[in-house]
Amino acid sequence: MLVFALCVKPDLRHTRLRAQSSVLWPTWNTSVVAEAELLYMPFLEHQLGVLEALDAEAVDVPERLAYAASEKGRMGSRVFKAPGLFRRIRMTYFDGGESLQVFNSLWYPDFAKVDAPLLGIDLLCFGAQRKLLCVVDAQPPGGRDSAKSFGVPHDASRLAAIRDAAPDLAGEVSGRWYEDNRFFSPQMLYSRFEEAGIDGVRNTLFPCFKAYLDAYVEIVENAPVNDARSATNRANQAAYDAWNADRDPAHRLFKSYFGDDFADAYVHDYLFALAHEAPPSEDR
Repeated sequence: MLVFALCVKPDLRHTRLRAQSSVLWPTWNTSVVAEAELLYMPFLEHQLGVLEALDAEAVDVPERLAYAASEKGRMGSRVFKAPGLFRRIRMTYFDGGESLQVFNSLWYPDFAKVDAPLLGIDLLCFGAQRKLLCVVDAQPPGGRDSAKSFGVPHDASRLAAIRDAAPDLAGEVSGRWYEDNRFFSPQMLYSRFEEAGIDGVRNTLFPCFKAYLDAYVEIVENAPVNDARSATNRANQAAYDAWNADRDPAHRLFKSYFGDDFADAYVHDYLFALAHEAPPSEDR
């Protein structure tokens, strides 16, 4: 673990959030493989800047889940909250050198924020051919039709405009990677960048990611507060966590890098921490 710690260079950006973090947490300036690019680190850095603007606070993560390392790679994870807006914002960067780069994040709105969607970010680069899989989506926690059960559906027009302006990000989700599309919204940004490659990540995805994140935060800020719906929203988020915990395709990846015990704990105690609150369901 010390070897990885020595790879981290001081960075004075986002100092308030960084001051509460371990040296083992990204942002890293170099990969575990010297010639490898930390492709999605600019996305993480930008998100930290947004969290600073929201006066977000760091939340303690158990040390056993906050950082993992093996001969093949390392993974750092953090959690934040922005009281009154977001109850939980988790962020993970996975650095596996040339063979794997991942930035994953999930934003959970406060339970009292009526109809506020979750924001899922899943950016991958993997394999010798540097294959790409990029998803950014404001997801209704109760599924595609959940907004119909609320009196005030959120305005997704800004999100739709971002997607419509970038045809490369309007791809169709493949069942090879995602078992079910029930939590995906019509405004999802999705691309494999099979033609544009890495340049598509830098020149198309990154500016759209920044615009999408700004639009998403505005949606949550404008979402009405209704404490009477907190229990319903909590149940929806718990069901969302349980469904995803049972199907997370990254579980096998975590096992191969860090072992069975870590993979199980990471998925159920960190990635989808409310899964245990959801009742058993035939759908799961």
